[in-house]
Amino acid sequence: DKFMAMEGLKRQPLPSGLRKGRMSFCTGATLRCNTKDTATLLGDDKFMAMEEKVNIVPRFSSDKPVDCIKGQFGPFRAGSAAEVPLWAALEMDRLQQCTVELPEWLHEEELKRMREDESKNKEKFMKVPEHYIEIAFAFLTQSKAFNDDHRKKVRTFLLLRELIEERRSKIVQGLKQFDSTPMEVNVSGMAAAELTCFRTRSLHALDKFLDLLRSRAVAELEQGQAEATEATQQEDSSSTRPL
Repeated sequence: DKFMAMEGLKRQPLPSGLRKGRMSFCTGATLRCNTKDTATLLGDDKFMAMEEKVNIVPRFSSDKPVDCIKGQFGPFRAGSAAEVPLWAALEMDRLQQCTVELPEWLHEEELKRMREDESKNKEKFMKVPEHYIEIAFAFLTQSKAFNDDHRKKVRTFLLLRELIEERRSKIVQGLKQFDSTPMEVNVSGMAAAELTCFRTRSLHALDKFLDLLRSRAVAELEQGQAEATEATQQEDSSSTRPL
């Protein structure tokens, strides 16, 4: 099928249910751009992000590794950590075949440190994962990594947004400098999506993404509050029932 051809997988048995799922993360944020070139480049960035390796803990065992055009992943042992491409991790997570582990940099304390470092160093971009925007959004919207803690998910959304805003301001400053005095601009340290926005001189996609992060955070907070209220009402109802 199309997914097998795209990923370069050989025609061999895969773990049950490991097929293409909903891979449309970041669509609303990155593809509604004001230039075709920007959209195309951001689509390439997203595709490359899906190939990044992440850690999972599978809930099944498989003796045969899966062959991919860029290498193999597996075999799998239930309960033992394994490394797979992000697209495979998200699909297996959706099918409840594994638990996806958060990258170290996506934990709250590390995001806080990254944000603070970015704020303190106004003249340069601090080092971040090349596809941190796409990967973080995929974890926040497609994985079950945050399902048990709405507040943690909200905090992560907000921390990510603050980090991107700090870096966006540096992109704006770089564009202004380039416009006023044509010169070499140091873009080392920019993530893939940020570099694309800089090269095409379009921040529309980045702004859309920031708006999406904010609305997602609000939605998650409201959902968490609604669930807490429902749980309280159920407890009250149980306590008032006649014995």
